[in-house]
Amino acid sequence: MTLETYSLTTFFQVISSVGAGMLITAVATRKKYKAETILAQTQTQLTSIEAYSTMLGDLRSQVNLQGEQLKNQAQQILNLQKKESEYVKIIKNNQTREKQYIAKIKELEIALKQAEDMLNELKLKLQNQE
Repeated sequence: MTLETYSLTTFFQVISSVGAGMLITAVATRKKYKAETILAQTQTQLTSIEAYSTMLGDLRSQVNLQGEQLKNQAQQILNLQKKESEYVKIIKNNQTREKQYIAKIKELEIALKQAEDMLNELKLKLQNQE
């Protein structure tokens, strides 16, 4: 064997071992890269899920708050309707009394007119007797 053969053999051995090392490193790195990519995606999904969970919690609290507000408003409406019905009864009673008073005033006006007529007749009789 010549020096060139030894040199070429050594050269091919080095290249083969470097190539094999690169191949093993590439395979190992690929699995590591895949795992890191999956981990990053999972972390991103977890972050998104946490954000959506927070948003959902906020929306639920807003819905609950609005529900309470609606209950309060419904109670206020019921209270106002009760007061309104009481006021309507009072108004009807006042209208009834007003009608009664108007009728009484008309009766009194008629009685007053009759009394004035009787008084005028008596005055005429007195004047005629004199």
